[in-house]
Amino acid sequence: MIEGASYDTYLISKSSNMILCGLQHDRYWSVMPNSKKTPRYAKNSTLAACIAVFALGQFQRASGSVFGPVLGEQFAVPATALGALVGVMFAATLVAQAPAGVLLDRWGPRRVLVWALVLMACGSALFALAPHLDNAAWPAMIAARTVLGFGLAATGAGVQMALAHGFPDNDYGYASGILVTFGGVGGLVGTWPLAAALECCPWAVVFGTVAVVACLIAVVVDVTLPRTTPTEAEPVASSSCFRALLRNKSFRGVLYLSSVTYAPIVTITGLWAGPYLRDAHGLEPAAAGKALMALFAATLAAGIAFGRLDRLGNGRSSIILAAAAGSGVCLFALALLPVASLATALVLLIGTVFLQQFYIPLGVQMRDAVQASAFGRAQAVMMIVAIGTIPIMQTAFGFILDASRGAGFDAITSYRFAFGAMALSIALALTGYWRTHGKHAMDEIGL
Repeated sequence: MIEGASYDTYLISKSSNMILCGLQHDRYWSVMPNSKKTPRYAKNSTLAACIAVFALGQFQRASGSVFGPVLGEQFAVPATALGALVGVMFAATLVAQAPAGVLLDRWGPRRVLVWALVLMACGSALFALAPHLDNAAWPAMIAARTVLGFGLAATGAGVQMALAHGFPDNDYGYASGILVTFGGVGGLVGTWPLAAALECCPWAVVFGTVAVVACLIAVVVDVTLPRTTPTEAEPVASSSCFRALLRNKSFRGVLYLSSVTYAPIVTITGLWAGPYLRDAHGLEPAAAGKALMALFAATLAAGIAFGRLDRLGNGRSSIILAAAAGSGVCLFALALLPVASLATALVLLIGTVFLQQFYIPLGVQMRDAVQASAFGRAQAVMMIVAIGTIPIMQTAFGFILDASRGAGFDAITSYRFAFGAMALSIALALTGYWRTHGKHAMDEIGL
């Protein structure tokens, strides 16, 4: 066994002599020497550039809840159209994930991220001008959000690839935690600060500034990230690579749990926590907003916490299982308690969103399960699963509320059913993960 290689890497290399995706001279990220030789200043500058990219993406994802009402008031855009305008960016991101993964594997993160940021700058510039284009305003806004979505598709996987290439195995998870924590501030900027900016400055100035920022970050990425591709291997047919990834038992286990990484967080913090606190506990909008800020703060704190835990070493599978199970237990408690007090409900919701950051060590485990030349495509598949389940869970939560109320249940009971269904989905995903990583988790804790 290669010294320092992870358990999953060892399992795959021992169980089969077949090389993933047909690449004969490929290597696993966990045993690649480049990251161990990278100077500290280069690692820090890479991390700073990745944080800037991630923050810009979080800003774009969060901004819809702020600019939507402005468009409705100032430009008389109806609610249905606003929903389509916000949603088209996420749809474009999903569609472009697989091509972005292929490009990352062939060109490396620097080139792909630079062009992704150029797309985001163009989308932001068009979005700045669109409301003033008269009859072409609506098509221009849709086009702008679509271009933004295409750019965003490469940023998530791109920054993870840059970190995976620049940091050794024991530092990659910690770097990912720092990325989530400090990059998450971009989402905060896309809320109240953006609203304040739109109140005091013209629309074109605000989103034109966003376009300029995207260009500046593109320059930083181009200067900072190394001008190398991930591996020396030749590219192969993408369809063969994707099939090989799905035959990888360890990777499939990661995918099971990926289906409940982002979806519970976004369903709670991005949609249903506010209505729940209002309907079940009678909070006014201002008080509910403060509670949502506490949930947001918990996600930021969890980034550093899980990064630190991953840095400690040999407990990755057990940490992932314990955190995911803990999140499910918090949701089951919300479902089982007939009348949860406001304090209890907030503690359980904060516990859920905090523990959901298990996706940080899960991402490191995915990195160790695949070979370096397939990392971009593996990250793309993981993102498709993680992001694709968000609208499914959000819609299912609302459907359960409507069905329960239609059956005569009160608001609190309806939310209990919905939280129970969310907990059940985590339990099912954990079952799939346990089949591939449960034995390793037991070995980690000595059972």
